[in-house]
Amino acid sequence: MAFSAICPCLPKLLLLLLLLLAMVLSPHGAGDMYAVFSGVGGESVRCFSNFEEASSQCQGLLGEGVSKDACCLNAAHGFQIPGSQTCWACGAPRWSPWSAWSPCSMSCTEGSQLRHQRCLGQGGLCPGEGQLGSLRWELQACQDQDCCPEAGAWADWGSWTACSVTCAQGLRSRRRACDQPAPKCGGSCSGGETETEPCNTEALCPIHGAWAAWGPWGVCSASCHGGPQAPNQHRTRTCSSPAPSVQPPGNPCIGQAYEQQGCKGLPPCPVEGGWGPWGSTSPCSVTCGLGRTREQRLCNHPPPQHGGAHCAGDAIRDGLCNTGQPCPVDGHWAPWGAWETCTRLPFSNIACQDKPGQQQRSRVCEGRLYNGRRCTGRFQETRHCYNIHLCPLDGYWTAWGPWGLCTPPCGPFPTRSRLRHCMAKLPAYPPTVTMVEGQGEKNVTFWGSPRPRCSELQGQRGKVEEKKPCLHPPPCTDPLAEGA
Repeated sequence: MAFSAICPCLPKLLLLLLLLLAMVLSPHGAGDMYAVFSGVGGESVRCFSNFEEASSQCQGLLGEGVSKDACCLNAAHGFQIPGSQTCWACGAPRWSPWSAWSPCSMSCTEGSQLRHQRCLGQGGLCPGEGQLGSLRWELQACQDQDCCPEAGAWADWGSWTACSVTCAQGLRSRRRACDQPAPKCGGSCSGGETETEPCNTEALCPIHGAWAAWGPWGVCSASCHGGPQAPNQHRTRTCSSPAPSVQPPGNPCIGQAYEQQGCKGLPPCPVEGGWGPWGSTSPCSVTCGLGRTREQRLCNHPPPQHGGAHCAGDAIRDGLCNTGQPCPVDGHWAPWGAWETCTRLPFSNIACQDKPGQQQRSRVCEGRLYNGRRCTGRFQETRHCYNIHLCPLDGYWTAWGPWGLCTPPCGPFPTRSRLRHCMAKLPAYPPTVTMVEGQGEKNVTFWGSPRPRCSELQGQRGKVEEKKPCLHPPPCTDPLAEGA
């Protein structure tokens, strides 16, 4: 019989010994062992330090060729499969926050707009049986402007103004009003409100001289301090913008056509910078999941002086390190469960009676992993109550509620609705109760679904529903597919 059959643990022991030997022989210690074995376990991916849930984008590249299992030791990380631009989230499956509502499909009158959530994470389904990467949508009606613009029409042109000059050629103009009829709802008239044409006075104007712009300063006579002569530079300009006319005579330009100045602030001769040696490697930046190490060097051998060029290249270089430890995932509260039946011992039934009872509801702390923080707050609530479940009570019709979302959001002919309900008039029971002497009064809440009695409305006694179509719905298109 082979020895490996007697001791199946031998391969694991050999692997452990090889790992320890490599760590001892490695000149850089255990930090390099992270890099050597970071690709073990799972497919090779590009790992990022943050997954942006709102946009489904990866941010902060940690490294390439990393195993997916190592990358997802931190639930906040994200990754890309080689050859794909799609970013995937680590962590348990969950729905992303709702996106912003899309622009209204109509700029005037009624339209519709969409928003979506995406199923993110690894290893399972999102609540509601959502597949990883899938979208769910909501559609609502919208109206940016309650009417569409209508164009107006121009009235007749007014009279021409006087010519803008007293000699040579000028301009004159006339105006018209957009009021025959006036535009509506932000509309306008097509065309210009003002019309301009040239006018000629038949008289010559004198042309006075004006300087053209100064030319550029000439090159300094020296580039550094300390030469035999003080460095200087000069520039010129011409009286040509315009030149003065001869008949009728125009005025010449006033001032000098030549200007000189000394060159100030010339630096000493430049000294180019040179890199110093790389410094020591920093410890791994994290205690769980993947992190970074960093080395720095200084541009001080020599430092750049007097305008000399700075060192070319990077002053910092980063490496990747893998702690091999999963990061803590904090717990979060699931939604509160339903309230239990309102009861009071020793009574078997207090429904429809002026007898306060008690009831409880609870919630569960979900998703806590790897010694993450426990949920804060209470897991159970208790309150005082009156049991009016299935009690016949007088009722009244509510006002119309708000219009709901459009359904189906991505199907043909979506509609929306609003409701009026027959609501029960609550009994005039005391709103507070003192259960234990000396502990003060406690609020009492009505619990249950009574049976209200209302007069008939539009042939209904429980609720009345009004429906209308959602107009011009936009298509449900995955924004990641649009960007591909």
